[in-house]
Amino acid sequence: MNSLALFRDYLIHEKRYSKNTSLAYCKDVELLEKHFTQSDLELLDLDKDDLKDYLGALYSEVTATSLHRKIAAIRHFYLFLKKREIIEENPSLTLTCPKNASTLPGALTKEEMLQLIEFPFKSDEKGLRDRAIIELLYSSGVRVGELVSVRIKDLDKKARTLNVFGKGKKQRLLPVTKQAVQSIDTYLLKREGNKDPNSIIFMNLKGKGLTERGVQYVLDRIARTAGIFQKVTPHMLRHSFATHFLENGMNLRYLQHLLGHSNLSTTELYTHLSIDHLKNIYNKAHPGSKKNRGNNV
Repeated sequence: MNSLALFRDYLIHEKRYSKNTSLAYCKDVELLEKHFTQSDLELLDLDKDDLKDYLGALYSEVTATSLHRKIAAIRHFYLFLKKREIIEENPSLTLTCPKNASTLPGALTKEEMLQLIEFPFKSDEKGLRDRAIIELLYSSGVRVGELVSVRIKDLDKKARTLNVFGKGKKQRLLPVTKQAVQSIDTYLLKREGNKDPNSIIFMNLKGKGLTERGVQYVLDRIARTAGIFQKVTPHMLRHSFATHFLENGMNLRYLQHLLGHSNLSTTELYTHLSIDHLKNIYNKAHPGSKKNRGNNV
């Protein structure tokens, strides 16, 4: 009996869930499995980054209720596998549902990104670090786990490229903006402590590598002060990076490489936002739209 069949029996006979709920949960896990079939990844092989990429790209694709159920189904599934000792580590532990179902996180607008980038950061070590973090997240689309692992030697300032080690230690070379390189360089010149090439770039004020939670704290503080009245996460900046590039006509395969997706279908989930953008432009420009009918004389 496969893991999905075992999971269904577990939900019905041990958890005492209704047949409809059990079937819905299994359907959500089946969709997750199908999504990664093209890249030959099985459910037992997925890690937290795979799950976050999958769900993150679904934020604006599905209703709030559907997203909550999908997250619940995936968490139940991996808790079951862990309980049965089928897997050693549970990759779903960090998955959380958005608190406000009516405001699901997605991509920031270009105007909101400008609010973050043009924020009046202080010129001390902390302010320069925070500017460099936001610049790098938005200019490269790296995952927050990749960001906090970047070392000085990984950044080629002259070529303006960043060497990133992603999931499964897979290496990819990313271009970064001149502004991001300058922000990192300015921060490193100001930063006290170890300047060895093997040193982590982003440090906390105690001289230790910044954590993923620390990066989230930085974004919370800056976004709130900048007047962005929603929770801004590192994944949201990654999502914004992908969406804005697609809106400007970037090739999907190239975007797949930049994001480090093993599966093109994960990258394709971002395209619905680009379609929405095109629809808005179409409706504004088309002479047959309601807004323009009065002008056609």
